[in-house]
Amino acid sequence: MEQSTKKLGTSYGMYLGIALILITVLIYAFDVSLMTEWYMFFVNLILIVTLATMAVKKSKAASASLFSFKEAFTPYFLTVFIGLLLATIFTLLLFNVIDPEAAETVKELTLEKQAEMLEGFGMTEEQINAGMAEAAKQDNFSLKNIAISFGGQLIFFSIIGLIVALIFREKDKTNA
Repeated sequence: MEQSTKKLGTSYGMYLGIALILITVLIYAFDVSLMTEWYMFFVNLILIVTLATMAVKKSKAASASLFSFKEAFTPYFLTVFIGLLLATIFTLLLFNVIDPEAAETVKELTLEKQAEMLEGFGMTEEQINAGMAEAAKQDNFSLKNIAISFGGQLIFFSIIGLIVALIFREKDKTNA
């Protein structure tokens, strides 16, 4: 049972990683400016939570005994970890090895969006320029920043995974 839970989590993690890479490739090929759109976060959020929850559901169906919290969280976490790891490695390669110029393009587009947002908040030109100068110094696609992003995403999706595990676990009715 433990083996099938890990196997399902690993399989779904591979599917998730491939799907996230495919989305990145399609955006890169057709319109790199989509990487700066807020709704892409929600597209990825829905995809990640859906596939990870499917892994939990399949694990529960394959379980012959009481489906504990740990058995519910394990396939979710494995799916998210493997999927995000594959996507992160691909992003690192794409923007640092394959096409570093695309990283600059995304950075410029991000700075433009940030300037518009700061104007919308009613900030003065001086404040906007100071904020933009600071943001321009950042390298969003450095190994350090991508690793920090990976860690943050893993924590965020793990919190969601804890909720999913609570929903799918089975309580021992004999101790209740």
